[in-house]
Amino acid sequence: MKARNMTREQVINDVLLAAQPTKQFVKVEDVAGLAVFLVSEAANQMNGAALSLDGGWTAQ
Repeated sequence: MKARNMTREQVINDVLLAAQPTKQFVKVEDVAGLAVFLVSEAANQMNGAALSLDGGWTAQ
């Protein structure tokens, strides 16, 4: 990073988020929202499902 004179923001955008479809990190609120859903009555019939919360990375 220092050898290429990249700033922190450049590393985040050009390296960490480059392949991420939404160009955003998953937020704590996103994970909490999924957890709240999973413990709610609406998720009663969900069994053995793999739920990806990765900004679309798995869907690529």
